[in-house]
Amino acid sequence: MQDTVSQARKNGMISTGIDLFLAALPVVLMAIDFVFEGIPGYPYNIVIIGGIFIAFICFSVIYRLRALSKISALSGIKAAALYHNCVMICICFVALLLFYPAGCYREVTMKEMIEETIWNLAVPAAAIYIIVAWLRINFSLARISGVMTFRIYVWLCAFFFALNWLCGAGPFGLATSKPQTDDTVAALVITSFKEFLPFVALVITSIVHLLAWNKIEKLA
Repeated sequence: MQDTVSQARKNGMISTGIDLFLAALPVVLMAIDFVFEGIPGYPYNIVIIGGIFIAFICFSVIYRLRALSKISALSGIKAAALYHNCVMICICFVALLLFYPAGCYREVTMKEMIEETIWNLAVPAAAIYIIVAWLRINFSLARISGVMTFRIYVWLCAFFFALNWLCGAGPFGLATSKPQTDDTVAALVITSFKEFLPFVALVITSIVHLLAWNKIEKLA
């Protein structure tokens, strides 16, 4: 059993390590973009970067599913099944996006209106399911492993989600308003803050999640 727990911990750390790399990479690319903006011979190719992202995301999913499968087999929780469902939902939506007609200037039929309505309802429902499943997975991991860092990770995610929402809709409205002579610098600072905040949040939460997996020693 202890060997299986060690394997699960290793797989989980590999997955969260990949997540941390993917969270940090956009920040690096944005910094490169800022330095080389407007200079011929752009330092990276968006197609190559996109391919790297997709490949690493697939590896992360595979390793996390392995880790959760081992833990679920030992503890009886449904973490692996929930994560598998989330992955399948994401794959289905990505596949549908490839065929879903983009908005264009033409007459929309009743059938298309119904399909669009169903789509607009399905997306929030799927998002809610994924969020709830992710909460259940991490709270279950905290319960059976005794590692409270998983709970800290969940609350950090909730905090940064709220902070990102506030930056877009609340006290940082200056960044979306028309800048005046006196607030141009402030608007620039706030806009930069809003642009980097999601990536900073991903880096911080990924570090905490990696620490949580690293602390798993035994299962209840």
